Amino acid sequence: MIKLYIPELDYYKGFGYRSDYVHDPNDVMSIYNARKDVLIFIDDLPLHKQIKAKRIIDGLSQESLGKIVRLPASTISLIERGERRIMKNRWKEFEAYLYEMWFRDGVLIDRFTEDYGEEPVEMDIEEQRTYWKAELKDDPDLWGTVL
Repeated sequence: MIKLYIPELDYYKGFGYRSDYVHDPNDVMSIYNARKDVLIFIDDLPLHKQIKAKRIIDGLSQESLGKIVRLPASTISLIERGERRIMKNRWKEFEAYLYEMWFRDGVLIDRFTEDYGEEPVEMDIEEQRTYWKAELKDDPDLWGTVL
C-alpha cells in the first residue's frame, strides 16, 4: 500500500475534493478520484485571452511561445493584451499551437493532427466492425472488448 504524504493535503484538507468520495485516505487513486474538476470555459474567452491562458497553463514563456509561432516576445505580449491582431501569415502557427500541441511544464508532450488515416466513408455496421477490429487488434487497452 502506498502512503501518501503531501503537506498541502493537511493544510487544504477537503479543499477541491468531494470528501465523501475518499474511501481510503492512504490510497492515491481514492484521493485522485475524489478531486473536483476546475471549471474553466476557455472557449468563451476572446482569442487573445485563450492564447495567454494556454501559454500559462502549458508553462511556456512569451519567448518560448514566440519560437513556436516565429514571432518576438514583444509581439506575443501585444497579441495577448489584445493590442495587436495575429498576422495572417502566422495563423497556421497559432492554430497549430492552440489545437494540436499539448505541453506540460514547457515540454511538448504530444502533437495531435486530424490525419487519422484513410477510413472508408460509406460503410454499413458490419464493415465498420471489421475495419475497426483490424485497426485496433493490437491495442492492449481494448483486448476482450466487443466490437
